[in-house]
Amino acid sequence: MLPFDLRIQAQHHFDYCRVFDFPKEAKLLRFTRVKWFGYDEEGPAVYREDPDTGEVVRIDFLH
Repeated sequence: MLPFDLRIQAQHHFDYCRVFDFPKEAKLLRFTRVKWFGYDEEGPAVYREDPDTGEVVRIDFLH
């Protein structure tokens, strides 16, 4: 698992076509750079980075 600053639970199942979609929540719009996506020991997730601050958000999807 990669280090992250913020963790969000999505309300839908993981789908590869959603990986590069911008998050709908206004507070997440600044996280434009995709760092990693796929399945890890905790389930499906996408890691996105804010290129200006370097902060990383982990978005967890439903299994």
